[in-house]
Amino acid sequence: MPKCVVAISGKRKSGKDYCTKILKQALENRQVAVAVTGISNSLKMEFAKIHGLDYAELLTDGPYKEKYRREMIKAAINPFISTDVVIVSDCRRPSDYRFFTENYSTLTVRVETSDEHRHERGFKFVDGVDDADSECALDLHNFDAVLRNLTGEDLTPQVERIMDIVFEILDKEKKKNIVNK
Repeated sequence: MPKCVVAISGKRKSGKDYCTKILKQALENRQVAVAVTGISNSLKMEFAKIHGLDYAELLTDGPYKEKYRREMIKAAINPFISTDVVIVSDCRRPSDYRFFTENYSTLTVRVETSDEHRHERGFKFVDGVDDADSECALDLHNFDAVLRNLTGEDLTPQVERIMDIVFEILDKEKKKNIVNK
């Protein structure tokens, strides 16, 4: 099982993938084994194929998807069982965070930016998408860390603070493993 999960969320065009890439590189530069995964549509498609499920239903917000949510999230993490840190780049719901915090040592990170910066990156509000739970359900969540991703701004100090927390988690996991041996 990974020693630490960094669960990232943010609005569309906030720069989640960019921040994930920067964090991954910074951790790898410190000799940490890092993997990146998502729990988005491509995972749902693969999960549906493997388990003979209805892919279209897994894309809805209905009870069918909720019935399989925990298994889908676990399937996203399992390939990285021996990795130090897994960064999940697209958490969308409180149930995603709940799963990770109940099953792994988890750091929740929110990527934020201004509406102006989102528009510069191509954001256009879409009814039924940008006001849906998948985009808004974590708006009031209490995150462990927030990354302010403003165009042209150096993210290094913020990424270093997040890495400090990751290293605290890794140290705790290492001590826990020593005690349990």
